[in-house]
Amino acid sequence: MTMPQTYLLGWLDSLILTTLNPRKNFVCTITTQELSAISEQILSETLHIQIQLNQYIFLLLKETEIRLQVKKYHSALIILLDNAVEYQKHEVFKKQDLSEVMNTLVNSLEELLAFIESRFLNYLDVDERVPVTYFEILKNEFKQKLDKLKQKLVKVVDNKCITDILLIILYAFIFSKNNSSVTYREVLYRKELINELENFCETPKRVSSFSALDELLIYMNFNSIKYINYFKNSIVRKIDLFNNEAERLKELLFLFKEFNQMYSNENIRFNPKNQNLKTVISDWFVQEIAYLEKKIGQPLVSLKDSEKSLDSPKESSKENKITCLLSADQIGLILRASDESRILNAKSMSAVFKMIVPYLSTPYKSDLSYHSVRSKSYNAEDKDKEIAIETLEKIIKKIRSY
Repeated sequence: MTMPQTYLLGWLDSLILTTLNPRKNFVCTITTQELSAISEQILSETLHIQIQLNQYIFLLLKETEIRLQVKKYHSALIILLDNAVEYQKHEVFKKQDLSEVMNTLVNSLEELLAFIESRFLNYLDVDERVPVTYFEILKNEFKQKLDKLKQKLVKVVDNKCITDILLIILYAFIFSKNNSSVTYREVLYRKELINELENFCETPKRVSSFSALDELLIYMNFNSIKYINYFKNSIVRKIDLFNNEAERLKELLFLFKEFNQMYSNENIRFNPKNQNLKTVISDWFVQEIAYLEKKIGQPLVSLKDSEKSLDSPKESSKENKITCLLSADQIGLILRASDESRILNAKSMSAVFKMIVPYLSTPYKSDLSYHSVRSKSYNAEDKDKEIAIETLEKIIKKIRSY
C-alpha cells in the first residue's frame, strides 16, 4: 500500500504561510475569539498528525518509501518551524494574544519533530546537517534542561572532577558558534545523553568498582578525550594505593575484568570521529598490564577461581603451531572482527588474542606476540583490510560449494 495523496501538514501549511504570515494583512484582522479557536485547532491537528503519520508509515512495505516519507515530513516541519520562529521576531507578534498563539504553534511543531525523531529515527539521515534555525531552537531546549539538571547532578554524583568535565563539554556544545556543520547524529546523541542524565538523577545507584555515572557514560559510549583521560587517571589512582607491583597488577586485572563486564552501546558515540570508548580504554588496560608484567618479570597474576583472568598460554613449540598464510595485521583484523561480531565469545577481546595468537605462525614469523597482533588490528592499512576481506570471501565461496 502506498502513502495516501493527502498531505497531512496541509492545515498547518496554510496557517503559517497565509493566516499568520505577518507580510500579509490577515494577521491584524484576526479576532481574539478566532485566535482562541486557532490555538485549539493547532493542538487537535498535532495529535491527529501523529496518529495518521504513525498509521500511514506502518502501512508502507518498502523501506525506500518509508525513508522518503519520513524525510519529507521531517524536512517540511523544519521549514514550517523556521518560518514560525522568524515570525515571532515581527512586531505584530509582540501582542499577547498573538504571541500565545505563536508559542502554541512553535511548541506543537517541536512536538511533531520530536515524534518523528524518536519514532522513525532509523529512517532519517543522521549525518545530514541540522538547519541553523532549528539548531538554535534545540540549543535553547538543551540549555533549559541542563540548567535544571546541573545542581541535581552535582549533588547526586558528589565528584566535582567528573561533573565539571561533563557539564563543560555539554555547555560548550550549546554555546558553540559553529552552527552550520552540526549533524543530526550529534544533536540526537546529546538529547539522549541529557535524558539519560535526568533519569540517572531520579533512580537508585548500583555500587561497583566504578561509579554509577561512569557506568552510564560507558553505556553511552561517551568517547570524549577529556573523559577518557579522566577515567584512565582514576584507574591509576586506584592501583597506586597498593605498595608493590604484584598487588597493583592484581588490582589492575580485577578492574579490567569489571570494566569488560560493563555494556557499551557501540551503535552511538559522543564523537563519531573517535574510536569507541571501550576500544580505547581496553587497549590502554592491555598496555598497562603488559608494562607491569615486564616490570615485575612474571606472567599475568591469576585471580582466584571464578574470578581469575585468563593466563597467557604456554609458549607453543613450532611443531604445534598452525601456519597462517596471512600477515600479523590481517590476522589481527579477522580476530578483532570475530570478537566484535560476537562470533568468538570470550571474557574480553584481549582473551581472544591471548588464547589464539600463540598457536599461530606466519611464513615469515614463527612467534607472534598477541599484544602486537591486537595493536596492529587498530592501525591496519587499506591493503591489509582488502586481503582480509578477500580471504573471508574465499571461505564463503568454499562453504557455498559444499
